[in-house]
Amino acid sequence: MKKLKKSLYIIPLALVSLISVIPFYFIISMATHDTGEIYRGEFLVFGTKLMSNLKTIIDGGFLRYYWNSLYTALVSTVVCLAVSLMASYALTVYKFRMRGLISGFIVTSMMIPGQISLLGYTVEMRNLGLINTHWPLIFTWAASAYSVYFISQFMKSSLPMELVESARIDGCGEMRTFINIAVPMVKPAIGTQFMLVFLWSWNNFLMPSTVLTDSRKFTIPLGIQTLATAYTQDWGARGAALAIAVLPMLIIFACGSKYFIKGLAAGAVKG
Repeated sequence: MKKLKKSLYIIPLALVSLISVIPFYFIISMATHDTGEIYRGEFLVFGTKLMSNLKTIIDGGFLRYYWNSLYTALVSTVVCLAVSLMASYALTVYKFRMRGLISGFIVTSMMIPGQISLLGYTVEMRNLGLINTHWPLIFTWAASAYSVYFISQFMKSSLPMELVESARIDGCGEMRTFINIAVPMVKPAIGTQFMLVFLWSWNNFLMPSTVLTDSRKFTIPLGIQTLATAYTQDWGARGAALAIAVLPMLIIFACGSKYFIKGLAAGAVKG
């Protein structure tokens, strides 16, 4: 009976895992074929055009797009975590007037789609002279309501106020208390937000397409679109570009899946 119950769990999980892997297999397989072979349905098995497709995307400037996406995603994630951690610490530890109003505003702002505020944000960046630079892609994560809410909810349950008070009595400064006590307490939340923000920044298409016009500053989503127009819908080259583009996320998830799962589970319970 126990084996039967175990099978009832394992079989659906195996099927879901298989379905999740199939798109990655097709992308990698497409990278080894040319457009004609893909249209003929030969991408079910691996082909021999991988090197020519890699040469196509490298000649098309894909390495530059890759670097642009990598450093903007990393800087955006670091900026988002730094601001969100400090804001969460302030909302959790300090008692000040209008704290409840600010917390409510943060939750309310999460309900507003980002597309609505895109026009105003673009006008603001234009007035600051930052259009056609990577700064708008980074600054947009400096005020992430979801990250502040997620980390603050985690911190409220994970950071005992008695520990903060003890540190203050022992003469520990606020910055040292924040760095040495509060931050280590919320490592699962930090790991979760690092992966989510990096993923959102890495896959962002709408913002770069709005603020970037110089092809040398394009990120991967825009770069792949350029490959399609420059090489007359070269699906093999696009498959190679997509296969390489997904590598950072696979590496990050493989290294931080423990924190990601723990952070999501704890956030769901403590939120």
